[in-house]
Amino acid sequence: MPVAAPASPPGRTRQGARGAAWHAGAVPTRTAAELTAHVHRSFPGRNGGDDDGDGKDGEGDGDRGALVVEAVDDESIRIVMRADTRHLRPGATVSGPTLFTLVDTVAWLLTLARLEPDRDAVTASVSMHFLRRPPAGTLVGEGRLLKLGRRTSVVDVLVHAEGASGPVVQATVTYAPI
Repeated sequence: MPVAAPASPPGRTRQGARGAAWHAGAVPTRTAAELTAHVHRSFPGRNGGDDDGDGKDGEGDGDRGALVVEAVDDESIRIVMRADTRHLRPGATVSGPTLFTLVDTVAWLLTLARLEPDRDAVTASVSMHFLRRPPAGTLVGEGRLLKLGRRTSVVDVLVHAEGASGPVVQATVTYAPI
């Protein structure tokens, strides 16, 4: 019966089953500002200013600054997103796809914050519960890292909305580092 290799101390890199190094660091490898910039670079037009080529932000443009990483530490992240009329469905409530985007982004960035800068991660599963109707305004996504392993990370996410009496969404998201 094979014997498992001893765990590396926190903050060390070790070899995975396929020879790829993975980081089990106790501290983030990227700052909040670096993570915000990464989202804006990764999704131009979705989070980026002048995407209609008119030389100014405005109608038809993305929402640069609408998604900002406020804080990241060794096991949590806080992201703020402005939800305006573009994000509403009939009934003046923030749409499910908008809430899913925030939840998925929270988990993705918290996972990336703990990986080496040249690594990425992909969504493996999401379990999401809609608890209250969120109005347009500021949404705050808070993620807590439950597990970071060689093959998966598991993040618990709560989304709060301005004017809501409690969280509007709770989700558990699993990511696969690649």
